[in-house]
Amino acid sequence: MPAPRFDQLHRQPGPFFVALGGAGMFGANFYLYGSAGQWIAVDCGFALQSTASGSNIMSVPSLAALEQHDIQLSAVLITHGHEDHIGAIPHLWRQLNCPLYASPFAAHLIRNKLDPSLQWPQLKEIRPLEPVGIGHFQAEWIPVTHSIPESHGIVIEAAGKRIYHSGDWKLDPAPVVGGLTAQSRLQALGRSGVHAVIGDSTNAPVPGMSRSESDVQNGLLDTIRACRKRVIVTCFASNLARLHSLAEIAFDTARYAGLLGRSLLTMHSAGRALNYLSPRPGFIGPWELGYLPREQQLWICTGSQGEPAAALGRLASGSHPHLSLEEGDTVLFSSRLIPGNEEALERIRRGLTEQGVNIIDDEMAPIHSSGHPPQEDLRRMYGWLKARYLLPVHGEIYHQQAHLDFARSLGMQGMVPANGDLIDLSAQPARVADMQWGLREVKQN
Repeated sequence: MPAPRFDQLHRQPGPFFVALGGAGMFGANFYLYGSAGQWIAVDCGFALQSTASGSNIMSVPSLAALEQHDIQLSAVLITHGHEDHIGAIPHLWRQLNCPLYASPFAAHLIRNKLDPSLQWPQLKEIRPLEPVGIGHFQAEWIPVTHSIPESHGIVIEAAGKRIYHSGDWKLDPAPVVGGLTAQSRLQALGRSGVHAVIGDSTNAPVPGMSRSESDVQNGLLDTIRACRKRVIVTCFASNLARLHSLAEIAFDTARYAGLLGRSLLTMHSAGRALNYLSPRPGFIGPWELGYLPREQQLWICTGSQGEPAAALGRLASGSHPHLSLEEGDTVLFSSRLIPGNEEALERIRRGLTEQGVNIIDDEMAPIHSSGHPPQEDLRRMYGWLKARYLLPVHGEIYHQQAHLDFARSLGMQGMVPANGDLIDLSAQPARVADMQWGLREVKQN
């Protein structure tokens, strides 16, 4: 019997459906869950690609299927505040026209994106581990460790099914900033029954366990302590634990720290506002830092993925207005390379090398930790949840296939969904229905 079409599915009262959307390694995450004629979404991010000329191509989820089938979302649930999970909200919130549910930190970042002169969407701040009823759905945000504070998996219950949407996560016993993963709650969910996991695949091919942020802090301290001249560290702006660690390291190594890059300044301000970053030890302005002796300078900058217009790209090309590098300086890449950025990053590294700058990355010293779960993290999480079924998401197809293969070794079933697939979770086993989701390009600058 052929699968029913989407325009038939969304009117049926019984089944529980999920439509998967999230293109590429750090894509436009947008996931739909439907039951009894009602629909909610999880996350609303953009996919961003940088070109060699420095322009950005941004893509956001297409809402054509919602418009075509006259579907009004009841809510958008946010797992955490990374751009690939919230970045499309300023472009789509009028069309979505529904309440947004987010943690205080993610809500703060969302508000910073919206024009205060306009009427904002209804933004409701959640409390972790407190279930929220949304029509036929019940949702509960479960704290997990990741590379940004207040990250959550979300338990979604409807039509007699309990689904765990993992969001982005890792297991970290000492995350430096923010709380721990709610292990006891995840174990309790497993005892009471979890039907399926929609799970992060980004590090699924990687064996072993996650490196803790506290270990990264120690690695950065040892590495920076050995440097004799100016030190520049590039990292993801949203990693407040890394900013906290570098402020502490500057104090411990008799250096002063400063920030280069708008996104770093924005995230630092948010961290201070939500009490995740302390004012002491803190950061000083670039003009003041630039006048100090080189051996007292520690700069944290954007551009870890080779973006030519970011701070590190301008330092590599000698065009930054506040700082020029000199022979004997050291650049630390406290970050992971996102696939697709290899050529851009190689240009940056070549520009640094031509200036006589030393380069240290996480293959040379333990100065970075991914925010996504390798295989032993997955093994522990799935041992807690005891779910029967997996839909692997995030990453590329080979990450998702590796995730599914690993889950099968643990006794789980599942399938690798394509971008835009509508999955009938009520079927035994789950099956793909007729619908495709997509992306649309919204900006090039």
